Amino acid sequence: MNRLKELRKEKNLLQKDIAEFLKMSQNGYSQYENEITDIPTVVLKKLSNYYNVSIDYILCLTDKKDKYYPSNIVNITNNMNRLSEIRNDLDLKQIEVSEKLPISRPTYSTYETCYCDIPIKILKDLATFYNVSVDYILYATDERKPHR
Repeated sequence: MNRLKELRKEKNLLQKDIAEFLKMSQNGYSQYENEITDIPTVVLKKLSNYYNVSIDYILCLTDKKDKYYPSNIVNITNNMNRLSEIRNDLDLKQIEVSEKLPISRPTYSTYETCYCDIPIKILKDLATFYNVSVDYILYATDERKPHR
């Protein structure tokens, strides 16, 4: 579940308007809004900034609209994430995390190394498992604790 439609309607915008902002087709954006296709993390970040809400709010992980304080870390590319750092802080091995999330270790490894984008469901599961916000995982904030 996501709040993209609700956020768009609050601003009296059409799907076409958001699609233009994202430089994509209206049909492509509609698929994100209707949860037909996963929203890439880079798009989640753009939409979070556009609507001035947290990624956690967009993904219905919190009912608080407030954004987290922005990250002070510079030179972060759009595909980077903190999964390796969080896992190492908790002294866990990739296999231990993958077994808790029912995904394979090689698949989890591809998420840590940013070899592929993390599906929304897995991203939400990781945030819950690690007790951090999706915003923290994606370097949108340095605040670890989620707004739950």
